[in-house]
Amino acid sequence: MSKPKGSQELSLKEQERLERRRVRRKWHFGTFRHALAVIFTLLAFIIATVIMVAGQYFLGPSQAASDKLTQTLHQSSALKFVPYLYLYEHVSEALERGKPVSSDQVTDSSLVQVAARQPKNYDVPGDEQEQFDENGIRLEDVVGATFHGYMMIVQDPSRVSIGTCTLPFSENHAGKRVDEIMRDSGAIAVMNGGAFHDSNGSGTGGMAEGLVISGGKVLKHGSKTYNTIAGFDENDILHVGVISEDQAKKLGIRDACAFGPALIVNGKPTVSNDKGLNPRSAIGQRADGAVLMLVIDGRQSNSLGATLADVIEVMLDYGAVNACNMDGGSSTIMYYGEEKINDGMTISVSRRMPTAWIVK
Repeated sequence: MSKPKGSQELSLKEQERLERRRVRRKWHFGTFRHALAVIFTLLAFIIATVIMVAGQYFLGPSQAASDKLTQTLHQSSALKFVPYLYLYEHVSEALERGKPVSSDQVTDSSLVQVAARQPKNYDVPGDEQEQFDENGIRLEDVVGATFHGYMMIVQDPSRVSIGTCTLPFSENHAGKRVDEIMRDSGAIAVMNGGAFHDSNGSGTGGMAEGLVISGGKVLKHGSKTYNTIAGFDENDILHVGVISEDQAKKLGIRDACAFGPALIVNGKPTVSNDKGLNPRSAIGQRADGAVLMLVIDGRQSNSLGATLADVIEVMLDYGAVNACNMDGGSSTIMYYGEEKINDGMTISVSRRMPTAWIVK
């Protein structure tokens, strides 16, 4: 028996509908596949371009350009392997060429006279006197050819000390973010401090490296790896350089942490051939005792970073008699009150670490 005419028409319409659906599905799948092909092609092009451009820097005729890129990447946690892809056994040579020349000078305390403890000179007109806020702090922007940062000037050095995470230092518990250290210690400002164990960027931030002294108490013994310290003595004079635990005790160091290198000793800058552009932090002191706390952003479109020579120049411009490099990179962070001063490398919060310079 033949099907009714109405059934035949319904079947034809159903077939047309299914055919249209099949064509649409095929079109969508083809479009998606085409979009993926374009994306992968674009990514492959970008990667190939990056590889070729990097190769021009690493393997090109300019050793200075090769050294700059090698030293920049090697000072980062995530990308330090890249130079080895191009230079193989020559990476150590590039790093050696950028190694700072250590100073063997001993800090001369007589070069610093703490003005905060001296009678005020009312003969100097007010508009010629350096202006500090109600907390005795002055905050300024610092700008260079490849970087942007901030300088915090603390008028009274007796207010600067070392804050720490939960003691004793250990990998078994996490360190604290600098704003947590600031709040827990009752401070009003904070900057990241010294070295800490962070193997392959996976450390807990709870284990300090090198000598750490807080309130005159030795919290961590020194090490050969991090033997350069920055520390204030009982007279609030900043000492920088290679200082052992015994020497620190004889000098009466009350608060200190380790990193390095020393940047300025007794008004004389150290020699640095380091060309790496990276986030930096440093602490220094002027002849009037005021403390200089510097953070410089890096690895960003608006601030590639600074070399150690850049940091030395900034510190000299601000009158530093003594200054020392602190742990930089993604650790570089400064807070004043509840305000995060610099952009840093993290989106919202700072890394966990064991020590920080605090201002009470």
